[in-house]
Amino acid sequence: MAGMNQQKTMSMKNDSNSAAIPSSRRQFLKQAIGASTVFAVPNIITGPLFGAAAPSNRINVGQIGCGSIADYYHFSHLKQMEDVRVVATCDAFKRRGQRMAENYNKHYGAETTTAHDDFRELLAREDIDAVIIAAHDHWHVPMSIAAAKAGKDVYCQKPLAVDFSLTGPLRKVMQEKKRVFQFGTQYRSGGPKSRYRQMVRLVRNGYIGKLEHIDVWCRDVSFNQLEYSVKPYGSSTEIPVPEGFNYDAWMGPAEMVPYTADRATRWGGFHCPETSLGFLAGCGIHELGLAQWANKTDHTSPVRYAGTGTVPNEGIFRTLAQWDVMCDYANGVKMRVMDSRTAKTAVGSLLPREWQDGDGIIFRGSEGWVSDGLGFCASDQSLWKAKFKSSDEELPVTTEHHRNFIDCVKSRQETICPVEMGIRCDTICHLANVAVRTGRAIDWNPEKEEIVGDPEAAKMLSRPSREKWRVW
Repeated sequence: MAGMNQQKTMSMKNDSNSAAIPSSRRQFLKQAIGASTVFAVPNIITGPLFGAAAPSNRINVGQIGCGSIADYYHFSHLKQMEDVRVVATCDAFKRRGQRMAENYNKHYGAETTTAHDDFRELLAREDIDAVIIAAHDHWHVPMSIAAAKAGKDVYCQKPLAVDFSLTGPLRKVMQEKKRVFQFGTQYRSGGPKSRYRQMVRLVRNGYIGKLEHIDVWCRDVSFNQLEYSVKPYGSSTEIPVPEGFNYDAWMGPAEMVPYTADRATRWGGFHCPETSLGFLAGCGIHELGLAQWANKTDHTSPVRYAGTGTVPNEGIFRTLAQWDVMCDYANGVKMRVMDSRTAKTAVGSLLPREWQDGDGIIFRGSEGWVSDGLGFCASDQSLWKAKFKSSDEELPVTTEHHRNFIDCVKSRQETICPVEMGIRCDTICHLANVAVRTGRAIDWNPEKEEIVGDPEAAKMLSRPSREKWRVW
């Protein structure tokens, strides 16, 4: 089992200021090692034995999912952290997992990292403290639950759930097992000079007056069409599964469907309803996380959803192609959630520069507005130079999302994006999806977390699962 430093590494809490999370592993190490001088020495001492890289101070990490985001994002950050060793990898594409392990070993200069064919083997390892879950969307919550049951802390990529009924069990197991959870919406990290943090602080402290309306948009199925084998909605022609790809494991608990050229690709998989909610959740979740933060609603979600949209009737991409949903918060704030093409017409003229497809948000107050769109703009650009008052509400400062996670693994504090924040953001994506697909207004009880007065719509929040892959 990897050691942990007895001295707590300080880490910023999120808005809830919840108490520290106890660690059974930490207590075990204290009892096993006793009054060891290694654990009594302050962290200012460095060197091969007592520094951050000392085995007793390292966090051993397993990386599940070794595709593009694991390569350009997780690998690039984790390899730089002296107090972290990625000791295991796993991917349904066998060669991806092997290649990632080889890359870590090359960086460490030793045979430190082992590639596994089955993520359950990785979770069974007692020497792993925490896991990065970067598998496909539909696996995020099942793997997170399984990891917590195995005693691992979890950094889970966004979005959260494809089967919303699993969010309650996720919350429960994280609480019961006292696990640290980091949701992979990194807009809340970035240090004290982060423009996202500055924007949220302007809103929360009334620099645009009373918050009244939020516009949120993100890219849609049209964004990456050049990468699709069959445009615009993906090939439906079954082809042989590539050698070295465990398609059964990749589909996991989801309904098994024929493999096609666009099914499990870098972009195509995010538009298949068996394994994703589409970019509404996959990309929109970033901006929704900002909306929730600025509106001080991390503990809840809007209570009513109504809107329109389109669903393809050809190909395999059957998540929402376009959407325009109005969400009502109990505090009176309204939030319009749109795809980028819809937003271009709806709010594009408000922004001072030429429209660019992508993701964005506008906070509208009684005295002005601020946006992260088109390089951060506002009704008055001097807002970005505003000097905050000592009486203004402060916000947590985290320099980098992985760093915050590892620090919280050590300190047992709550991360900047804890499980409750993730669930409440995820709720918005699911209910917007249900509102569009039913064509009805959806009323939501955020305390009971259930749809009110529409049993048919409520059934859409859960999905059947293949028993073979029920790991929760």
